[in-house]
Formats: sequence, C-alpha cells, structure tokens
Amino acid sequence: MKRFAAILAVLALVPALGGGALASSDNVSAMFDYHISDAFIQSLGEPTQTGAKATATSNGDHVRIVGMGTFNTAAGRATGGGTFVHTNASDVIVGFGTWTATSLVSFTPYGCGVRGGAPVPANFCGGLATMKVHASGTLVTPALGHVELDAILVVDCKLGTPPATAHEGIQLDGRPAAPNFDMTNDSGHGETLFLSRSHSGG
Repeated sequence: MKRFAAILAVLALVPALGGGALASSDNVSAMFDYHISDAFIQSLGEPTQTGAKATATSNGDHVRIVGMGTFNTAAGRATGGGTFVHTNASDVIVGFGTWTATSLVSFTPYGCGVRGGAPVPANFCGGLATMKVHASGTLVTPALGHVELDAILVVDCKLGTPPATAHEGIQLDGRPAAPNFDMTNDSGHGETLFLSRSHSGG
C-alpha cells in the first residue's frame, strides 16, 4: 500500500496533457472544462483528492484517475488528460501512466449552480460525459513494459439535479486490452466537476 500511495502521489503531479482552450470561433455556450480529482477541486476545500476510483466487477481490479481538460458538445471535441494507476484486487500495482482525451462521445447535463439543494457558483455544473481516450503506460505486473491502448472514459458529476442512478466519479472501459472498470467508487476523495464556459453558467 505504501508503494501504491507513493506512485500515485508522483503521478498526481504530472501535468494534464493538452489542456488548452479550443479556438475562439467555437460555440462558447457548448464548452465545458472538466476536472477529475485534481488540484483545482482540492483548492475548493474538498476532502483530500486521491484519484477518482472505479472497480472492475469481473476481477476486482481498480483504477484511479486524475485529470483535467475541456470539451465542446457541439463539435464533439475533447482535450486534456491526466494520469492513471491500475491495481489488482490485492492493491498490487498492475500498471500506471498517462491518458489523453481524443473526442467527446456524449454529454448529458444535470444542471448548474446547485449541490444537494444548496447554491454553488452558477458555472459549476453536473452531468455525465463520455469521452474516447488514449492511454500510454507501463505494465509492471506482469513486467511487459510500455503499452498503448484506446479506452472509453465516463465522468459523472452529481451537481445540479442528477438522476438517482448517478455516482460521483468515473468508469473506464479498456477492453479488450484492459479490464472494464464498470463500477464507480463514489467517494469524496475522487470528486469530479464540470465548469460551463457560458456567461449564464448553464
């Protein structure tokens, strides 16, 4: 566990990849920044962020994700990225590395400006975003070295008026090269957030 915590702490310091804004000609009202258990969420006074965690129900493996970036719902574009750590059911590290968002598949908004019935900044929003990502990492158990794979990342934030099925956090489907981490571990230590670029916050 100490080794896992040390590697995760180092990875959390790796800058998110390609997090720049999209061109000014884009539809600003369709643009959002996304944050996944990162330093920005930590700066809001939330619990210590250790990575949004999901579990593979097929074998008990876990993945922790940290990252940030932007996406455009009108254009289907996504930028940014971050880091990941993959452990098995015994918390032995399987692999670790970085991920980059390549496109937005879909976004279902839950609304903005409200968290559990209490007001928050108008541009703080909830929703369910599905993105295509590319991962580049090192496989250590077994020791196979460098690996690359494409995956589907789902980011769920329960601000606004979320459905009862919403779970704060992430899911990651790396099949067939990696497990399907299909169970979100809803935790205050792995929070997510969408920031609307529109002036109205909606």
